[in-house]
Amino acid sequence: MGSSGPASGRRTAPSSLRQGMTLLEVVLALAIFFGAMAALAQLTWNGTRAALQARFKAQAVIRCETKLAELVSGVEPLQSQANIPFPDDSAWTWSAMISPGSFPELVLIDVRVQRSASNSLGNTEFAISRWMRDPAVLTEAATLAAEAAADGMGGGAPGESPPQ
Repeated sequence: MGSSGPASGRRTAPSSLRQGMTLLEVVLALAIFFGAMAALAQLTWNGTRAALQARFKAQAVIRCETKLAELVSGVEPLQSQANIPFPDDSAWTWSAMISPGSFPELVLIDVRVQRSASNSLGNTEFAISRWMRDPAVLTEAATLAAEAAADGMGGGAPGESPPQ
């Protein structure tokens, strides 16, 4: 009753152990592998693109702030200028727009920095604005103050104090 050999009348498979993988399993494994590789490649590309854009944006901010400081300090003339290339990299250009403010002693300085590349990945733009006292008004006030001081000191005899 408990015998399970060829004499019992049951047929058994020649080998119940598998010798290898079927073609379907190989194709399925390759599909999963290539799908994972495509996803990793896309993640790598997105990371590289984001790093490059961040680098260009940071460089644009630094260039824009530097150019604004040059305009405020007088290194660059305080006048509107457009699409001036930077001397170290001609892909970068800057523009400055100087406009009068709502008060006569103020001017508005708008500085825009752009990088133009052959592809959209390298295109970057940044702008910054700042209100500033008009240097012409400051110069005029200094001249008037100097003339007033000169008028107040002169005209008396040596050793005499100015009139009060």
